[in-house]
Amino acid sequence: MKKRKYLIATLISLSIVAVVGCADKKQETSKEEKMSTADQVSGSEGGEDTEENSSEEENNNEETEQKVDNGEALEFKAEDYVTLGDYKKLPIQYPVPVVSEEDIKSYIDEKLDENTEYPEVKDRAAQEGDSVNIDYTGTVDGKEFEGGSDTEYDLILGSEDFLKEFEDGLVGKKTGETVTLPITFPEDYFDEEMAGKKAEFTVKINSISEVVVPEYNNDFVTKVSDFKTMEEYEESIREELFVSAQQESMVEAGENALTAAIGNAKVEKYPQALYDLCYNDTVEGYQFYASMMGMEYDEFVSEYMGEGGIEEATIDQVNEYLVVQAIAEKEGLAVTDESYKKDAEAMATEYEYDSFEDFENDYGKSYITLQITRSKVVDFLYESAELEEVSQEEYYKEEEEDGGEIEGGEEESQDVENEEEETQE
Repeated sequence: MKKRKYLIATLISLSIVAVVGCADKKQETSKEEKMSTADQVSGSEGGEDTEENSSEEENNNEETEQKVDNGEALEFKAEDYVTLGDYKKLPIQYPVPVVSEEDIKSYIDEKLDENTEYPEVKDRAAQEGDSVNIDYTGTVDGKEFEGGSDTEYDLILGSEDFLKEFEDGLVGKKTGETVTLPITFPEDYFDEEMAGKKAEFTVKINSISEVVVPEYNNDFVTKVSDFKTMEEYEESIREELFVSAQQESMVEAGENALTAAIGNAKVEKYPQALYDLCYNDTVEGYQFYASMMGMEYDEFVSEYMGEGGIEEATIDQVNEYLVVQAIAEKEGLAVTDESYKKDAEAMATEYEYDSFEDFENDYGKSYITLQITRSKVVDFLYESAELEEVSQEEYYKEEEEDGGEIEGGEEESQDVENEEEETQE
């Protein structure tokens, strides 16, 4: 595949990118997203390292977490576990950076949205286009159902964020009013359990606000930027977005090179401590996203991962890191005690941490080391690759036709030499 495979589960307007590896959930979501590597790359499957005895498999969660914090999970020689294939001068295609008029319009619309005002109105009923703050409770056959109730929810009437019947039922109502809305869910509703069912919503309007979107003109441009005209402003947006598009193309090329290198490598076994690290972080990551979607972990895994999905994601992460570490060792890119502190402190600053200690406590030394090493190797592979820039149309068309193969990698996955003891944790 030209693009790395991500698990994307879309529920209403929420897109969930499931990551292998997650941070302390006490940190704000923006930091979680920045640290995410989405390391579910297709590669060779590995077997279990028979040198690890059963007592290690029986370690409790507390001991495993201590390994992560101390960085002990990464104390191994990758060459003992993986045989590298070709990874230099790989022929890699990447999409030419493009900025469309639609991209510029989306940027401007976002700025307009950021500067939209919501003055509360008290002298009239709600009308389409207003923002209403509501408490609502939904029931089916007299019983509340999951996801059908909320409080202090801001809803713009006419936005179609909710079913049309629901939003239309609030038009003409005033602050303080409580209304009962009979709703029939569509037969093709995304939630199959609710499809076609009749529900009743009790909705209280807490407040009504007018939505005042600023007019896009030269005055607005002067207010939000250092430019005086819309033309100057849009040209600056184009330049900014082009730089971002260039960076995205570079990242795409680097990731493609890494995926090709993994496809060319042969993973023979893996250290149990590394597997435990990746498994625990994979589970924590999916637990986090399950909670974001208001689902139980087992329900989330069953619906979006399928049988064996967690194991597959873990093995993908293990194999990727083994290849990354093997390349790092061979090319002198491995993280040392001296370089770790410098690189990790820079990363903590990038992710807006006030102190390095908090950053390391949240992510753990092993995970930080993994990210630093991965970044160095991706940069190396990008610099050494034979890059070919192709049009967006050609790039993504070939991706569909290839059915997931990356140019530069082998067409079929390498066979794995499993150790005699094949039982996975």
